Amino acid sequence: MPDEPDLRTDRPHSARVYNYIVGGSVNFPADRETAAKALEGWPGLRTSMLANRACMRRMARHFAGLGVRQFLDVGAGIPASPNLHEVVQETAPDARVLYVDNDPVVLAHARALLTSTPEGRTAYVQADMRSPDALFGDPVLHETLDLTRPVALTVIAMLQFVEDAQTLVDALVAPLAPGSHVALTVPTGD
Repeated sequence: MPDEPDLRTDRPHSARVYNYIVGGSVNFPADRETAAKALEGWPGLRTSMLANRACMRRMARHFAGLGVRQFLDVGAGIPASPNLHEVVQETAPDARVLYVDNDPVVLAHARALLTSTPEGRTAYVQADMRSPDALFGDPVLHETLDLTRPVALTVIAMLQFVEDAQTLVDALVAPLAPGSHVALTVPTGD
């Protein structure tokens, strides 16, 4: 975790812009201004973002139904129920979920709002998805997930923010055990 987290709210952050567009309340004027411009240029953006969340829930249910009990949610965003751990722990109460985001505001809300079932575990790491080595070196990740067993990696509506998505995905998948699954979405105008 950085020594001094960036708590600046005068600059937009993708998680808070997303939160505003889907009707959340954890956002600031800079986020709302950016959201307004985005919606002006893409009126269907809200629908696309809601479809991405619905897709995450379907994929999480599917992976839990396949027997996956470990989930790594990269780019978790501001909590919005039903969250990934709620979906998977409904099917598998012993599931372990690690949420990752680089925004300290997101992590503060996650720690306050996202609680696991007694049988499972929910944990949080402040990390930047563009630094997979730092993420996979974090002790909380290793306390939460057993990387010798299959993991479902979810990267929902995040890859549009990186230049070389394939290289990033390769780096995120490389440490995962055989039998792991990956769920990726990118908002589109379709």
